[in-house]
Amino acid sequence: MQKGKWGRRLGILGLVVYGIFILFPIYWTVNTSFKHVGDVYKVPPAFIPPDFTLEAYQFVLQGTGRIALGNSLIVGILATVLAVVLGTMASYAYSRYPNTPLTNETAQFNLLTLRMFPPIAFLLPIFWFWKTFGLLDTYFSLVITYAAFNLPLAVWLLKGFLDALPRSIEEASYVDGYSFWQTARRIVLPLIGPGLAATVALTWIFIWNEFIIAYLLGGRNVLLYTAYLPSLRRGMRIMWNQIAALSILAIIPSIIILIFFRKHLIKVYLR
Repeated sequence: MQKGKWGRRLGILGLVVYGIFILFPIYWTVNTSFKHVGDVYKVPPAFIPPDFTLEAYQFVLQGTGRIALGNSLIVGILATVLAVVLGTMASYAYSRYPNTPLTNETAQFNLLTLRMFPPIAFLLPIFWFWKTFGLLDTYFSLVITYAAFNLPLAVWLLKGFLDALPRSIEEASYVDGYSFWQTARRIVLPLIGPGLAATVALTWIFIWNEFIIAYLLGGRNVLLYTAYLPSLRRGMRIMWNQIAALSILAIIPSIIILIFFRKHLIKVYLR
């Protein structure tokens, strides 16, 4: 009995230490965002802002940072919707019609190989492609590129959920007089809701936090927040308080999405 109590206490202690280890970087980012830049460089560092200020947030929200966040929202939403919609249709074809030349195992493997390579391996020809057609540094080029790179992820995730969905359910709906699109909208999509939620959340996170594509394909016209972060410096001094403020603001959309889909994500985890 005594051993069981000590084991439980050690387990709780381990979870507390792990929680501190995980949460401390977030706390330090929040702490830094409320400091003057001079206080950031003080030694020893202050665990509580000595002179609480919102100047970093004001700088971000009143200048280029606000534009960069807005551009990131537009590109992230459009690219996520496009990747998930196309991924849903492709995964349905792969799951239900696996023996055609366009949906067999070879075709599925060829699609998944896009996810195996880092984006930088393809970006040079993609850069020249968009530049040749005069579409570099546009919403269109960024949305299409992000959607293309995340389409294999959406297909891979959703195909597993569709494979687990019995075909007899769809066949029964056809017997009841439903058309293909009615079956897809009223039967299939609600039943794979947790998979759709997980796909949306993961696709959004990968797109929202990506840097290389944003840096190479974006620019003055469509500046994303990840590409704007490295420019937050004044001479040789890095403006860590402004970087922290922009980082905190950038976390908010992902937190909202995870909270909105939390029930579906828990179902996916418990499968």
